[in-house]
Amino acid sequence: MLALAAITAAGNAYACAACGSTLSRDWEAQGISGNQGLVAELSYDYLNQNQQRYGTGAASPALINRQLNAGQEIEAYTRTQTVTAALSYNADTWGVSVQVPYVQRTHGTYGNTAPLGSSYSTSSDSSIGDVRVIGRYTGFSEDRSSGAIIGMKFPTGNTGANFNAGTAAGTPLDAGLQIGTGSTDVIVGGYTTATFDHYGWFLQGTVQHAVATKPALGNLDYRPGDAYVLNTGIRYAGFGAKVSPMLQLNVIKRQADSGALTVPLDPLTGAPVSGGTLAYLAPGVSVRLGGGASVYGFVQLPLYQNVNSLQITPKYTVTLGVRQAF
Repeated sequence: MLALAAITAAGNAYACAACGSTLSRDWEAQGISGNQGLVAELSYDYLNQNQQRYGTGAASPALINRQLNAGQEIEAYTRTQTVTAALSYNADTWGVSVQVPYVQRTHGTYGNTAPLGSSYSTSSDSSIGDVRVIGRYTGFSEDRSSGAIIGMKFPTGNTGANFNAGTAAGTPLDAGLQIGTGSTDVIVGGYTTATFDHYGWFLQGTVQHAVATKPALGNLDYRPGDAYVLNTGIRYAGFGAKVSPMLQLNVIKRQADSGALTVPLDPLTGAPVSGGTLAYLAPGVSVRLGGGASVYGFVQLPLYQNVNSLQITPKYTVTLGVRQAF
């Protein structure tokens, strides 16, 4: 289950480097146990990008004005809330999971016209996001402690949203801010787990690559950049079977997006305004309620943020979930 649920949020890292959480969501198999059978899960992610960054540092007002005067769009915020329903089945050496997100995203931008705020616009969109089907295989060793991951992300999310208000009202929202990417992606990776004393740990890595795209924004070809995700974590089981505190380290490297006229460019460097490398420390806890039910919660706190050009990043992300095993 670790391999199956770990992909849910990683696939939501849309166009910008920080548009999604990379949290691994399944705690039952992080070196503690791996139950066979059917599991239903409902999770909630909250992500509010409202910090202006350039490279590895906070963007100063002088830097923001420099980029604005050169013609770069200055984003104000992007707030994303995602509810994901997942249904997984695990056998002895294999498993499969279907993950369906519902995404609500609001966005505000100051535009690229000086003075700052003179061309402010906003958007709001809610719909089913891109559906994922993820499989895993653990038959490489007798103890089933390591496995392979392979899956697909399908272009079921909306790619046709417009700005709702402001000077850009009625015009298409940037491709990287649409709820769907418009791409069919392949996801491959692997993981390993182990236990020692009252502790369990895991290490999991995946690569997500768009293998096909569909026309969006007036038949312009937009392709999201590859995403490389590395997650590791530890949990403590010394408090008994009910409460398990956990700590994760989540790292994502996102390549810049591509597409004719669909990906903004830094007017001074010519580099795409998307992609980067981010690392998060995520403390959390899982609580078993009995009868196969459990709840969990995590907060991701940024340790390192290195974004291409000027982008907005979050101060934190929140993940809550409930799981029922049958």
